[in-house]
Amino acid sequence: MSEQTVLERILITREKFLKVETEIRFHEHLRRYAAIRRFCYGKVLDFASGCGYGSSLLSVNPDVEQVIGIDKDAEAINWADNEYKTNKAQFRCQDIEEVCEKFDTLVSLEAIEHFDDVSLIPRLAERCEIDNLVISYPNKKSTHFNQYHVHDFTVQDILALMCNYVCYHYFTMGDVQFLLFTRKPAKAPAHLYKNLIDLK
Repeated sequence: MSEQTVLERILITREKFLKVETEIRFHEHLRRYAAIRRFCYGKVLDFASGCGYGSSLLSVNPDVEQVIGIDKDAEAINWADNEYKTNKAQFRCQDIEEVCEKFDTLVSLEAIEHFDDVSLIPRLAERCEIDNLVISYPNKKSTHFNQYHVHDFTVQDILALMCNYVCYHYFTMGDVQFLLFTRKPAKAPAHLYKNLIDLK
Protein backbone atom coordinates (compact mmCIF):
# COMPACT_ATOMS: atom_id res chain seq x y z
CA MET A 1 0.00 0.00 0.00
CA SER A 2 1.45 3.36 -0.99
CA GLU A 3 2.06 6.18 1.48
CA GLN A 4 -0.64 8.29 -0.22
CA THR A 5 -3.19 5.51 0.20
CA VAL A 6 -2.32 5.13 3.87
CA LEU A 7 -2.69 8.88 4.50
CA GLU A 8 -6.23 8.85 3.09
CA ARG A 9 -7.37 6.09 5.43
CA ILE A 10 -7.42 5.38 9.14
CA LEU A 11 -5.78 2.03 9.69
CA ILE A 12 -7.34 0.80 12.93
CA THR A 13 -7.84 -2.68 14.28
CA ARG A 14 -11.33 -3.89 15.08
CA GLU A 15 -10.40 -4.12 18.76
CA LYS A 16 -9.24 -0.51 18.87
CA PHE A 17 -12.25 0.63 16.84
CA LEU A 18 -14.69 -0.95 19.33
CA LYS A 19 -12.77 0.58 22.24
CA VAL A 20 -12.92 4.06 20.70
CA GLU A 21 -16.62 3.69 19.89
CA THR A 22 -17.35 2.71 23.51
CA GLU A 23 -15.35 5.69 24.78
CA ILE A 24 -17.25 8.06 22.48
CA ARG A 25 -20.62 6.76 23.73
CA PHE A 26 -19.47 7.15 27.33
CA HIS A 27 -18.27 10.72 26.76
CA GLU A 28 -21.55 11.58 25.06
CA HIS A 29 -23.47 10.29 28.07
CA LEU A 30 -21.33 12.36 30.43
CA ARG A 31 -21.94 15.43 28.28
CA ARG A 32 -25.70 14.92 28.54
CA TYR A 33 -25.64 14.91 32.33
CA ALA A 34 -23.27 17.89 32.36
CA ALA A 35 -25.58 19.80 29.99
CA ILE A 36 -28.69 19.41 32.16
CA ARG A 37 -27.32 19.74 35.68
CA ARG A 38 -27.77 23.53 35.60
CA PHE A 39 -31.54 22.95 35.36
CA CYS A 40 -31.63 20.92 38.58
CA TYR A 41 -32.27 22.13 42.10
CA GLY A 42 -33.23 20.93 45.56
CA LYS A 43 -33.72 17.22 46.12
CA VAL A 44 -33.13 15.44 42.81
CA LEU A 45 -34.31 11.99 41.75
CA ASP A 46 -32.07 10.46 39.08
CA PHE A 47 -34.27 7.75 37.59
CA ALA A 48 -32.42 4.73 36.13
CA SER A 49 -29.14 6.11 37.46
CA GLY A 50 -27.05 3.11 36.45
CA CYS A 51 -23.49 3.11 37.79
CA GLY A 52 -23.78 6.52 39.43
CA TYR A 53 -21.49 8.86 37.51
CA GLY A 54 -24.45 10.91 36.25
CA SER A 55 -25.83 11.40 39.74
CA SER A 56 -22.35 12.45 40.84
CA LEU A 57 -22.22 15.07 38.08
CA LEU A 58 -25.64 16.42 39.09
CA SER A 59 -24.57 16.73 42.73
CA VAL A 60 -21.82 19.22 41.81
CA ASN A 61 -24.46 21.89 41.11
CA PRO A 62 -24.63 24.11 44.24
CA ASP A 63 -28.40 24.51 43.73
CA VAL A 64 -28.75 20.77 44.30
CA GLU A 65 -29.15 19.73 47.93
CA GLN A 66 -29.15 15.98 47.37
CA VAL A 67 -29.29 13.47 44.52
CA ILE A 68 -30.95 10.09 44.96
CA GLY A 69 -30.00 7.69 42.17
CA ILE A 70 -32.44 4.83 41.74
CA ASP A 71 -31.97 1.73 39.61
CA LYS A 72 -33.29 -1.85 39.65
CA ASP A 73 -29.86 -3.29 38.81
CA ALA A 74 -28.25 -4.31 42.12
CA GLU A 75 -24.81 -4.66 40.54
CA ALA A 76 -24.95 -1.12 39.14
CA ILE A 77 -26.08 0.28 42.50
CA ASN A 78 -23.28 -1.55 44.31
CA TRP A 79 -20.82 0.01 41.88
CA ALA A 80 -22.35 3.46 42.41
CA ASP A 81 -22.16 3.05 46.18
CA ASN A 82 -18.49 2.12 46.02
CA GLU A 83 -17.42 4.76 43.49
CA TYR A 84 -19.73 7.77 43.72
CA LYS A 85 -21.55 7.81 47.05
CA THR A 86 -21.10 11.10 48.94
CA ASN A 87 -23.09 13.21 51.39
CA LYS A 88 -24.91 14.69 48.38
CA ALA A 89 -25.17 11.58 46.17
CA GLN A 90 -26.94 8.47 47.49
CA PHE A 91 -28.06 5.34 45.67
CA ARG A 92 -30.88 2.83 46.06
CA CYS A 93 -31.72 -0.45 44.40
CA GLN A 94 -35.46 0.07 44.14
CA ASP A 95 -38.37 -0.36 41.75
CA ILE A 96 -39.52 3.07 40.63
CA GLU A 97 -43.14 2.15 41.42
CA GLU A 98 -42.14 1.92 45.09
CA VAL A 99 -40.74 5.45 45.25
CA CYS A 100 -43.15 7.71 47.09
CA GLU A 101 -41.48 10.76 48.63
CA LYS A 102 -41.15 14.43 47.78
CA PHE A 103 -38.55 15.50 45.21
CA ASP A 104 -37.98 18.87 43.57
CA THR A 105 -36.40 17.68 40.32
CA LEU A 106 -36.72 14.48 38.30
CA VAL A 107 -33.97 13.56 35.84
CA SER A 108 -34.76 10.80 33.36
CA LEU A 109 -32.15 10.51 30.63
CA GLU A 110 -32.77 7.96 27.88
CA ALA A 111 -34.92 5.77 30.11
CA ILE A 112 -38.52 6.24 29.00
CA GLU A 113 -38.00 4.40 25.71
CA HIS A 114 -37.11 1.24 27.67
CA PHE A 115 -40.47 0.84 29.42
CA ASP A 116 -43.66 -0.72 28.10
CA ASP A 117 -45.76 1.52 30.34
CA VAL A 118 -45.01 5.10 29.26
CA SER A 119 -47.25 6.49 32.01
CA LEU A 120 -44.53 5.53 34.49
CA ILE A 121 -42.85 8.98 34.38
CA PRO A 122 -45.95 11.19 34.77
CA ARG A 123 -47.30 8.92 37.53
CA LEU A 124 -43.97 9.10 39.34
CA ALA A 125 -43.90 12.89 39.00
CA GLU A 126 -47.41 13.24 40.42
CA ARG A 127 -46.83 10.72 43.20
CA CYS A 128 -43.63 12.46 44.34
CA GLU A 129 -45.01 15.99 43.83
CA ILE A 130 -42.16 16.90 41.50
CA ASP A 131 -42.27 20.40 40.01
CA ASN A 132 -39.23 20.26 37.71
CA LEU A 133 -38.54 17.49 35.16
CA VAL A 134 -35.74 16.82 32.68
CA ILE A 135 -36.57 14.07 30.18
CA SER A 136 -34.49 12.90 27.24
CA TYR A 137 -34.95 10.20 24.63
CA PRO A 138 -33.57 9.27 21.18
CA ASN A 139 -34.97 11.66 18.59
CA LYS A 140 -34.74 9.04 15.86
CA LYS A 141 -36.14 5.59 15.28
CA SER A 142 -34.11 3.22 17.44
CA THR A 143 -36.39 0.26 18.16
CA HIS A 144 -35.31 -1.51 14.97
CA PHE A 145 -31.66 -1.79 16.05
CA ASN A 146 -31.72 -1.53 19.86
CA GLN A 147 -33.38 -4.58 21.39
CA TYR A 148 -33.85 -2.75 24.71
CA HIS A 149 -35.91 0.10 23.23
CA VAL A 150 -39.65 -0.55 23.05
CA HIS A 151 -40.82 2.93 21.94
CA ASP A 152 -39.89 5.60 19.43
CA PHE A 153 -41.06 9.08 20.46
CA THR A 154 -41.74 12.44 18.88
CA VAL A 155 -41.74 15.70 20.82
CA GLN A 156 -45.54 15.79 20.66
CA ASP A 157 -45.73 12.27 22.14
CA ILE A 158 -43.89 13.44 25.25
CA LEU A 159 -45.85 16.69 25.47
CA ALA A 160 -49.10 14.74 25.37
CA LEU A 161 -47.79 12.35 28.01
CA MET A 162 -46.79 15.18 30.34
CA CYS A 163 -50.13 16.97 30.08
CA ASN A 164 -49.97 18.37 33.62
CA TYR A 165 -46.64 20.07 32.92
CA VAL A 166 -45.39 22.94 30.78
CA CYS A 167 -42.37 22.47 28.53
CA TYR A 168 -40.26 25.55 29.27
CA HIS A 169 -37.12 24.62 27.33
CA TYR A 170 -35.97 22.04 24.80
CA PHE A 171 -32.79 21.26 22.90
CA THR A 172 -31.01 18.43 21.10
CA MET A 173 -27.55 16.95 21.49
CA GLY A 174 -26.63 14.65 18.65
CA ASP A 175 -29.46 12.16 18.30
CA VAL A 176 -30.98 12.87 21.72
CA GLN A 177 -33.91 15.21 22.42
CA PHE A 178 -34.17 16.99 25.78
CA LEU A 179 -37.44 18.40 27.15
CA LEU A 180 -37.61 20.40 30.38
CA PHE A 181 -40.92 20.67 32.21
CA THR A 182 -42.38 22.60 35.09
CA ARG A 183 -45.68 21.90 36.77
CA LYS A 184 -48.64 23.61 35.11
CA PRO A 185 -50.37 26.22 37.30
CA ALA A 186 -53.49 24.67 38.83
CA LYS A 187 -55.82 27.34 37.43
CA ALA A 188 -54.37 27.39 33.92
CA PRO A 189 -56.83 26.44 31.14
CA ALA A 190 -56.01 23.06 29.61
CA HIS A 191 -55.56 24.49 26.09
CA LEU A 192 -53.04 27.12 27.13
CA TYR A 193 -50.00 24.84 27.05
CA LYS A 194 -51.24 22.15 24.67
CA ASN A 195 -48.57 22.47 21.99
CA LEU A 196 -44.89 23.28 22.05
CA ILE A 197 -45.45 25.99 19.42
CA ASP A 198 -47.41 27.99 21.99
CA LEU A 199 -44.20 28.56 23.92
CA LYS A 200 -42.21 30.16 21.11
